Amino acid sequence: MTSFYDKKQYRKKIAAYFSHQEIIDQTDLSDIHFVSAAVQERVDLLLWERVDSTKDNDFTGLMVRQKEYALWHLRIKNALSQILTALDEAKLPVLVMRGQALAETLYRQPYTRPQSDIDLIFEPAHALQAKQVLWDIGFRPDSVYASMFVRGDIQVDVHTEPLGIERIQAWQYLTPLRAKDFFKYAQEGELAGEKALLLQPRVNLPYLCFHALKHSFERLVWLYDIALLANDITAKHQWDEVVQGIEDYKLERPCFYALSYAKAHLGADVPEGILNHICPDMGFIERRLFKRHMHHEVIPYLAERLFARMQPDFKHRIAFWKETIYPRYEVRAQMANGGCVKCSFIRKRLRQMMKAGLGIFRESFAILRG
Repeated sequence: MTSFYDKKQYRKKIAAYFSHQEIIDQTDLSDIHFVSAAVQERVDLLLWERVDSTKDNDFTGLMVRQKEYALWHLRIKNALSQILTALDEAKLPVLVMRGQALAETLYRQPYTRPQSDIDLIFEPAHALQAKQVLWDIGFRPDSVYASMFVRGDIQVDVHTEPLGIERIQAWQYLTPLRAKDFFKYAQEGELAGEKALLLQPRVNLPYLCFHALKHSFERLVWLYDIALLANDITAKHQWDEVVQGIEDYKLERPCFYALSYAKAHLGADVPEGILNHICPDMGFIERRLFKRHMHHEVIPYLAERLFARMQPDFKHRIAFWKETIYPRYEVRAQMANGGCVKCSFIRKRLRQMMKAGLGIFRESFAILRG
């Protein structure tokens, strides 16, 4: 495992390969920490495509991993095909979020875009029928996560809104983006060999930026998704409508952070005027946060800190922090993962508070040092 500081340096090195389209250096290929960092960032198979096959490299491990990814992708694709067919027969509109939709529409080799489950979004009125359809084809509700359905090791996450408001209700004040917008800006296409609705960039790019920030940009693959989508938007001359979506959904801040990094480090073709247009007002502390983000640092609790700034007023900020620190029982139970809810939650929060306190001390010391 790489340390916090190692991860910053290895992310910088990994991003450079995407930005400059270079062949991977033999030294990096034999560096176990580099390989570990690539796996954690979920971009390892994308990087292995840049290995020079004419050199004397041991490809055994890479070939095994490639086959594992390809097999898993095929199983996900087959499951999704069955799901889309069953939902179409039931006349239930559905959209696939992230995962397979991005793999098939943006990636040269879809299996190089890893995914752990299938994320589906339905209009709220169709949720109960959709769950029945999943039940009919062999999926069963997970014992911990109410929205998760499982068949063997294939997991399907059923959403009726895209943000996660059912977990943290204060997130509803961050943006007006809702499920209705997903279906309003969808177009007919194909996924997993079946007829499917595809999300238009006007909604997809702001949503992907929000999702990446929600996880504090902790995986490089999410930023690479955004870089590929940005390139596609530029090629199709769609920035005007995408910027309109960013403004309508009030997601300038996550989009500015994600697109700035993608442009600077992942080779994304983002017009400079777009970044200037969506750049949010930043105080001294946030300017330092943004600088650290642009220097490849995965900043602890970046999502919470920026989401607090996106709340409409001080009253909502206080409510946001209160719910974030002590969420409702269902969320605490999920965090406990089947164990003692009270004990597990308190232990986890104490560890997080100690980590956050240490982080604040380090940041304050860095500011004092100038």
